[in-house]
Amino acid sequence: MPTLTVSIPKELKKRMDSLPEVNWPAVLRVRLEKRARQLLKFEEMRKRGEI
Repeated sequence: MPTLTVSIPKELKKRMDSLPEVNWPAVLRVRLEKRARQLLKFEEMRKRGEI
């Protein structure tokens, strides 16, 4: 699986660290996949002239 490195503000890192039970890589994977699907659907609709 490819690796993606993301820079985040220090304050966000502190908040994330305060929630050690959260699997942040999994959260980001799910969110990125959802957003990619949304953008692809939007692009398909645009090409068909629906928006």
